Amino acid sequence: MTAKFYAYKFVFRLLLCSILFCLALGASASPKYRPVEVWCVGDDGLTTRLRDTLEDAFKSSSDFRLSAGEKPGTLTVTITSNVDWKLVGKRTQVFYTVKFSSADNPQLGSSAGSCWEDSLSKCASNIIRDAKTAALKIH
Repeated sequence: MTAKFYAYKFVFRLLLCSILFCLALGASASPKYRPVEVWCVGDDGLTTRLRDTLEDAFKSSSDFRLSAGEKPGTLTVTITSNVDWKLVGKRTQVFYTVKFSSADNPQLGSSAGSCWEDSLSKCASNIIRDAKTAALKIH
């Protein structure tokens, strides 16, 4: 075999090893996530259910991890009062308002909206979408 053949073989193996090494680094890198705390001022059953649904949604999120203790860099999501609701036919429409803050910045924005009582996960999804935007403001 010629020296040229061995040179190509060496370069190919070197390139292959480099690619595998880079892929292994990417796979082992820890994911970036934002710590988040959910606070609730309201105390009625419907508000508590929204809080529980929101916490479950944050647990399932790849962008956030539930935290406690107001650590620096933590996004705080506060349900500011009991949720409002109204009966529409045989269904209950829920209206919520949450505020976003952190230890360093008490005003990162807010989120308000509505969903049906039997699909509080839709409210939670909307809050998480807005929380992603608020979290970008934390330094």
